[in-house]
Amino acid sequence: MNKDFDFDHIGKQTPYRTPDDFFEQMQRKILAQTVGKQQRKRKLNLIVSATIAMAAVLTGLLFAPSAEQTQPDAAAPSQMLAIETKTTADPADKWINELSDEELEELVNFSENDLFINQTIN
Repeated sequence: MNKDFDFDHIGKQTPYRTPDDFFEQMQRKILAQTVGKQQRKRKLNLIVSATIAMAAVLTGLLFAPSAEQTQPDAAAPSQMLAIETKTTADPADKWINELSDEELEELVNFSENDLFINQTIN
């Protein structure tokens, strides 16, 4: 290997040439491809979301009861049966009323045998 190698003899010229406006054209092409796809994607998203919103509104209008159907006529007899229900203020009463007889018996037996409930204070 030659130890007297001098970089000054090589020079600063590169063997590759590009056209004068190569980098400007490349930048325009890249922007056209990337920005164009983003704009198309935004338009597609807008169209899809608007279509879904319109479908939801139309579905609501078609299947929602009209005001005439929801207000009963005073002159027309009612078609519905009246069911009287007992309402209690305590949710525990409602829960107990819904229990079957067997479940109530089990609950009573459990509470009679519970050490913590039936504990006497000495």
